[in-house]
Amino acid sequence: MHALAAAVASLALSLAAPAPTTTTIGVFSDQLPDGMPPALVRFAATHYAGAQKLGRATTLALKQQNPRFFAIQYRLALGLGRTTQVRFGDAWKPEWPPRPQERWFFHWHGSRVLDKTNGWYLMNVDDGGWRSYYVAKLHQQVATTDADGAFLDSASVPNYFGAVWTPQLPTVDATFESAWSKRISRWLPTVQRSLGVPVIANAGSWVTTRDRTDYSGVAGVMIEGFATGLAPSDWQLELTRALSLVRKGKIVIAQSYPAAGDVQARMFDLASYLLIKGAHTYVNFPLGIEVDWLPEYGIDLGAAVDPPGLRQQNGAYVRRFAKGLVAVNPGDAPVTMQLDGAYERVAPEGGGRVPDSGVLPSSWTLTETPDAGTLTLAPREGAVLLH
Repeated sequence: MHALAAAVASLALSLAAPAPTTTTIGVFSDQLPDGMPPALVRFAATHYAGAQKLGRATTLALKQQNPRFFAIQYRLALGLGRTTQVRFGDAWKPEWPPRPQERWFFHWHGSRVLDKTNGWYLMNVDDGGWRSYYVAKLHQQVATTDADGAFLDSASVPNYFGAVWTPQLPTVDATFESAWSKRISRWLPTVQRSLGVPVIANAGSWVTTRDRTDYSGVAGVMIEGFATGLAPSDWQLELTRALSLVRKGKIVIAQSYPAAGDVQARMFDLASYLLIKGAHTYVNFPLGIEVDWLPEYGIDLGAAVDPPGLRQQNGAYVRRFAKGLVAVNPGDAPVTMQLDGAYERVAPEGGGRVPDSGVLPSSWTLTETPDAGTLTLAPREGAVLLH
């Protein structure tokens, strides 16, 4: 079954996928506003690989500028919310149906399970009735918005979300977690096969060591909470798991939330992304529901010389590109590495919401500082160097 699911996912990806990121940094937007002025539409269409939660009019305007722009429609992977709004055409409509059936809901100790933080109920994804209803509605969303695929949010084992549930789910329970991993691994490929277009699942930060969920049966994943804030072992686990999908040609969106003014965190996340970047690997540091841009997105490293991977040199993880080098120190102590030639270290200045004119401020720049033969990286620091 897993081989068939992977084959279907690969076929869907070959039919429609974001523009490849062979020689560029691929940028994905979490959400864009309705009613953008034409200049912002042009900017978004030519600077982003894609976005989610778009209305039909916005999607068509973006695709007119860039036919490869990749629009995906949002839906909870495992949930149903009373107040959750999802896209149909240009409208936002409630996802809660008029007459939900009790068997659709997952029950724990005889009760429905509510995420009291976000207001949605955990569903029984093995129930045939729920599957039919869910896929039909998601198919309608994709069709009425002219989207290219679907984004399924919160696709992790439920108790990994923490103490958000009523009634409370087990904190650590191998049997419970294994059962849910298997449910998710069955459910996601079912959605992929039924829709016939790429499905991208939100795997969260994917750093729980007990997690055995198989995401290879869909077109790709979002890693939400990428790189910044992780302990060294969690950073390595997260990137290793992401690499397992990158090497299969899957879509991987590395989304993290560094503070706009924290250049070290931004460059750490970007350099971590560059270590694993493959043909369909994208990055996003969302600042809000807006068209935004950071100068580091435009760094030109050219094609990768090394394949995606985690290679160590003098305590740092490194990857060579045609025009430079990426180095990352995810550890708790500084590291110093010898460079094999003359490099200039790149650092961004500025960034944020793009003006309605679509013209970036001249103060949003990249500065280049020569490195004299060695590179020292502080804990949780990454660097991009150009020849």
